[in-house]
Amino acid sequence: MLKNRRYIIIIILIASVLFAAGCNNKRAGRRGGGAGAYPAAALPAVRTLPPLPVRPLSPELQELRVRAATAAATTRELAWDSDVGMTELSGWEYGTRSREMAEVLGGNDLRVLSRLGIAGGMLPEGTDLATLAASFTAVSANATYSPLDKQVLLLTDKNRNDSLLTHEFVHALQDQHFDLLNLLLARPYSFDRTEAMFAVVEGDAVGVQRRVDTAGAWERKSLDEIARAEDDRFVEYRQEVGRLFPPLLTETFIFRYRDGTRFVEAVRRARGERGVDDLFRRPPQSAEQILHPEKFLANAPDAQPRDVQLDEASFSADGWRSVASSPLGETGVRGLLMANLSAKEAVRAAAGWGGDRAYLFERANGSSAPLFVWKTVWDKSDEAAEFFNAYNALKRNSEGESRDVSEDKAQVVWRTAKRSTLVRRAGDTVIIIRGADADVLAALENSLR
Repeated sequence: MLKNRRYIIIIILIASVLFAAGCNNKRAGRRGGGAGAYPAAALPAVRTLPPLPVRPLSPELQELRVRAATAAATTRELAWDSDVGMTELSGWEYGTRSREMAEVLGGNDLRVLSRLGIAGGMLPEGTDLATLAASFTAVSANATYSPLDKQVLLLTDKNRNDSLLTHEFVHALQDQHFDLLNLLLARPYSFDRTEAMFAVVEGDAVGVQRRVDTAGAWERKSLDEIARAEDDRFVEYRQEVGRLFPPLLTETFIFRYRDGTRFVEAVRRARGERGVDDLFRRPPQSAEQILHPEKFLANAPDAQPRDVQLDEASFSADGWRSVASSPLGETGVRGLLMANLSAKEAVRAAAGWGGDRAYLFERANGSSAPLFVWKTVWDKSDEAAEFFNAYNALKRNSEGESRDVSEDKAQVVWRTAKRSTLVRRAGDTVIIIRGADADVLAALENSLR
């Protein structure tokens, strides 16, 4: 497994660390409207975790936390509102707490998202994202900030350094000033919006960390150089973890750091630290805005995600129960296509994304296979055609599927012994339906209403 790295898969809340008692670098605070970014009523109920053990820190750790906290606050230009605790945990304790955090901070969302991805053929059968999130955190991160405990959790007997803890202190600042739980647990759940928010959270912390580490060299890098440098940091990750999981998981995770860092730095250079604060007060609504910061900064109309909905009543009339739905976003499209296409092809095919929503339907009596319906809309009709062609190329590269193509070549059905996948294009819209063969065509009629 990876060592001394901060890699955590899909929706676990990673943030960070503490402020030491006695730190004298406080300045006038600027508490930003984090609580107003989403209505408080939108948050799910969050249960309290069992108390952490109380253990004194060594003098070395006390000094390290003071240095990192000072560097984070000075560079980020935010003052500490209160002290943040810090606790060393054994491997068993750390793993247990990671599991508890993952469960509270998104376990149900991750389990439903797993079922959605499996039904759509995007994730392997048996994938449990909630378990993956907890396990991956426990084995690969030496320090994790818990917004539930309001302190950093350190894995005992591991090497620590100023750089890592500076990153974590930035997360603690974010939590104090902007309320991370409110931002990352907003309802209704949206994979696309949540990933965009994660990109802001991580991009902000990485940017501060790099500026502290490089002593000015960061400022001389172009945004593209920054993105390339961050991407290079994931070579080991792709080799050791990427081969074990679908690109939909691994590449979406890399997006948070690589593209999030580029995006936040673009905003900082255009609008300063207060502009970064505004990203938490008025968060981006889509990963597309993270991937194309020039559109976000210009408030371009095509940078706003289009709302996509199906007529769920028509599915209900046919005996289907809606179990879950979420936009997957441009990053979701990229990650899916990269399963059998090159990264360059996937990026190009996803670039014209305008909006989407994926649905999971099930029969109330369990008499049929789950039904996956994914409606996507694109900025232009030729961009819809490009995605249509790319998705069919993805299917063509898969093994064991037969194909039926309509006369106008606007509809393709891919069949296996257990499932059929229908792909239909009309104007700027592409609809993908996966389920039992007998259910797919009827579901298409409902999807077109």
